[in-house]
Amino acid sequence: MAMDFKGVIESIDNANKTIRVNNNTIKVMPYTKIKQESCGMSWSSAKKFVDLKEGDIVKINLAKNSTEMVAEKIKIKCVKNSAY
Repeated sequence: MAMDFKGVIESIDNANKTIRVNNNTIKVMPYTKIKQESCGMSWSSAKKFVDLKEGDIVKINLAKNSTEMVAEKIKIKCVKNSAY
């Protein structure tokens, strides 16, 4: 079952490739698509796990499996445009 999830990255676990958003631990897989919102530019840019930062406002498309929440897509939102 896929669903959208929005929030602020509270913490990042580099060893396990997880992020914590709204008190939920979300697994970031090698196939997870990560993009930065255009923020006034004419295009969004592709990012990697290492580009995620605590405090980033994100929109996540989740695929929830039986044991954990897994991110299919993560979009890093522009702070100035967000009232998430």
